[in-house]
Amino acid sequence: MARMSARERKLAETLTSPVLWGQGYLRNRDGSPRVYWPHQVEDLLCGEKNIIHLDGRDVGKSVCITTDALHFAFTTRGGQGLIAAPHQGHLDTLIEEIEFQLDANPDLMASIALTKYGKPKIHRKPYFRLEFTNGSILYFRPAGAYGDAFRSLHVDRVWVDEGAWLTEKAWKALRQCLKSGGKLRIYSTPNGMRNTTYYRLTTSTQFKVFRWPSWLNPNWTEEREAELLEFYGGRDSAGWQHEVAGEHGKPSYGAFNIEHLNLCRQEVLEYQKVVITGEEMRDCGTEEEAHDRLEMLLNLTPQTGVFWIGGDLGYTNDPTEIVVFREQEVGERPVLRMVLRIHMERVAYPHIAQAIALLERYFTPTGIGVDNGGNGLAVVQELLTLDKYKPLQLEGRLRGYDFGGMTTLAVRDGREVKKRTKELMTSLINGALQRRQIVFPVDDLEIEDQFTTHTYTLHNGRVVYSKGNDHIIDAVRCAMLVREQGRLDQVGEETVCLTPLVTDPVFI
Repeated sequence: MARMSARERKLAETLTSPVLWGQGYLRNRDGSPRVYWPHQVEDLLCGEKNIIHLDGRDVGKSVCITTDALHFAFTTRGGQGLIAAPHQGHLDTLIEEIEFQLDANPDLMASIALTKYGKPKIHRKPYFRLEFTNGSILYFRPAGAYGDAFRSLHVDRVWVDEGAWLTEKAWKALRQCLKSGGKLRIYSTPNGMRNTTYYRLTTSTQFKVFRWPSWLNPNWTEEREAELLEFYGGRDSAGWQHEVAGEHGKPSYGAFNIEHLNLCRQEVLEYQKVVITGEEMRDCGTEEEAHDRLEMLLNLTPQTGVFWIGGDLGYTNDPTEIVVFREQEVGERPVLRMVLRIHMERVAYPHIAQAIALLERYFTPTGIGVDNGGNGLAVVQELLTLDKYKPLQLEGRLRGYDFGGMTTLAVRDGREVKKRTKELMTSLINGALQRRQIVFPVDDLEIEDQFTTHTYTLHNGRVVYSKGNDHIIDAVRCAMLVREQGRLDQVGEETVCLTPLVTDPVFI
C-alpha cells in the first residue's frame, strides 16, 4: 500500500478529530476560525459511549453539540443522528448555529445533498432535517410532553440539549430511538428535580459525567460573578446552584403541571405577538410622535367583550411582557383565552405607560394588573396621577402587586386570613389549567418554554420560585389576580380583601 503524503495524513487527522475538523471547517460569528476552550476539547475528544453534563449557563454546550453533530454527519457514510430537546425553542438555537455554519463555508454546504431540482436537502417541515451527500441524515426533533416525534426514528447517535427538562414519557420514547451500540450525549443545566431520568443518569456508573460551572467560560469576570450573586440571592440559592454552578443543589419541583398545560395549549386564530424595541422608539422627539409610533407598531383594532390585562414591566436587563386575555363563556364555564402578547426590550417606562393606555383604548379591559416593582411602580403612578391619563378612569381597574407581599384572602372572626401574593397568583393559574379554563396559543413556543421550566424550592417553609425565564408567567400571574379581584368585586364579596400588603420581599 502506498504511503500517505503529508497532506493526506493531515487531512485524515482532521477528519478523525472533531476538534481539528471544527477548527478547519467552522467559523465564529466574526468570521474567524473556530477555537475551542479546553473543557470543550475534552468533551469533543471523549470516546465514551454515554456522556452526561451538569452545566451552568454560557459554557459553550451548544457549540459542542453542533460541532459533534456536523462532524459525525460529514464523516460517517450513511450515519443517522438525532438532536433532541424538550421544545422547539431549544432546538431553534442549535438550528440557527447549524445554518450559520453552512452559509459560512462553501465546502460544508457542498456536503448537503441536492434535490432533483438542485436545491439543498434542508427540510424545515414538519421538523428540521439535513441530508448529506454521503447518505448521512441529521434529525432535529422536539420532545413535547410524550416524545411522539421520536417514535419513528432509529439512529446511531443522539444528542440531547436541556435534558433535565425532558418528561419521563419522552425519555422512554427517546431511548427506543437509539440503536444497539449507539452513542448518547446529554447536555443540560440541572434543575434540582430528583425524581427524573436525567438526575438518575447523572449518578449512573455507565455514564461519563462532565461538570461545567459558568466560570469555565474564559470571559468570566468578578463583575459578572457579583451581578449573578445579586440576581440569584447568593451562593446558597437554587438559582445560583443550578444556573451558574451547574449543580443539582437544593431539591426543586415543577411549578405547573405539564399535562394540564398541554391540554390548554390550543390554536387561537386571533392571537397576535408584537415585539417592540427601544431602538424603534429612540427617534420619537415628542409624546405625540411616541404615541403614533406605538399605535402603528401595535396595529390593533377596537374590540368588544370582557378583557383582562397583565404586565411584568422591565427596562434594562429584563424585558417587559404584557398579555391580554379575552373572557368568554364556553358551555357554563368562563374561559380565558390569550389573544395578545407584547414583548418589549429596553423600552422606557413612559412609553410602557403609553402602550398600556393604548390597550385600554382598544380593549377597555375590566382590569389591568402589573407588578409593582421597578418600572411597574413608576408606570402605575403615571397612569393614575398624570392629567393626560385621567380620562381613562383607571382608578379601581389598574392595580399594582408586590410579589413579595401578602394578600388578605378573608376576614374571619375579625382576623385576616393571608397568603403570599406570588403563591396565590400561581395557585390561580394552576386551578385554571386543571379546570381547562385558560387557553394559551399553541404556536407561541416561548410560553411553553417558560411554563414547563418554571420551578420552586422550599426554604424555611417558604416557596421560592425560579427566576430569570419567567416574565410571561409573571404577566399572566398579574392578569389572573386582577381578574380574581374583579370577579369578587362583581359578586360583592364582603369578607375578601385582595389588596396586597407591603412586606419584606420574599420573591423577586
